[in-house]
Amino acid sequence: MQFQTRLCATLTIVFTLFGLPALAVADQLKMKNGDVITGEISKIEDGKVYISPAYADEFGVSLADVEFMDSDREFEVKLADGATVSGATVTMSEVGEQTLVVDGEPEVIALADITSAGEPEPWYSRVSHADLNWTWNSGNTDSSNGLIFVDTLVNVGDHRHLAELTIRRDETDGVATKEQDLFNYNYNWLLSGPWYIGATGSYERDPIKDLKYRYTLGGLVGRDLIDDSNTFLTISGGVGYTDQEQDGVSDSGATALWNFRWEQKLRDGDLAMFHNHNINYQFFGDNNLIFKSNTGFRYDILADVYTSLTFRYDYETEPAPGKTKDDTTLAIGIGAEF
Repeated sequence: MQFQTRLCATLTIVFTLFGLPALAVADQLKMKNGDVITGEISKIEDGKVYISPAYADEFGVSLADVEFMDSDREFEVKLADGATVSGATVTMSEVGEQTLVVDGEPEVIALADITSAGEPEPWYSRVSHADLNWTWNSGNTDSSNGLIFVDTLVNVGDHRHLAELTIRRDETDGVATKEQDLFNYNYNWLLSGPWYIGATGSYERDPIKDLKYRYTLGGLVGRDLIDDSNTFLTISGGVGYTDQEQDGVSDSGATALWNFRWEQKLRDGDLAMFHNHNINYQFFGDNNLIFKSNTGFRYDILADVYTSLTFRYDYETEPAPGKTKDDTTLAIGIGAEF
């Protein structure tokens, strides 16, 4: 009997010692109506705090209904003024104030001032896509249309790199009607808050449009307007230099640059909608304005394999003599993320 008593006492102590840390690290939401929700807080997004209690799956609670949140986990926090704070914990102080703790330094903050919070961004990340679109027609008219598009987005600390390659080949009755090769590269150095500076470079050729080559290099200043797990929206502008040979005439000079990039993920990331465009205005020759856009969506069909629908629109105010100002392409294809 004494042995059983001692065993029970020992087990009680062991479970207490091991149980207390688990309770200590549990996150809590203290609601304005007096309720307390205990679990694991994963993120703040779109005006909601997401928590996973032991008794249910993760769900979102309106931030407006939360009085305080208490978590020892580190988050990457984005504030209403656009600032981003890495490695911060969001806790309740002893006097009942909401505090943001960074490197042991607490700062009183209103919960409503936190626009988003989530897992800290990894130091290195990469996402790549490869799309293949191809059609063949035979009969009264034999034609083939091919479009290959590859992009890679690499983040290394505060540095972001985006490279895109487009190859288009169209042929009708054995005659080439499109031979475009286009390469774009953008570099962003992320500064404090959502602002960044960077550089851009591009190369294009399209003999069918009498464009032997076009090189552009420039510097940019940009801002990430939205950057969370579901939405990314950034804009940038700057100046650069273009050198080209079109219709047998070589020309070069200063250019104004504009870039817009948006992507929205839906259905837990299975569906992605996007729109990207850039503008290059040439301050030389005929002051040509060049607009290129790519709009569409990707839908996952098997793991990282997806089907895609894209609409591309190119426009130039001063194309080569005898060539049209605009060029449109609607493409349906298949791709993979890796």
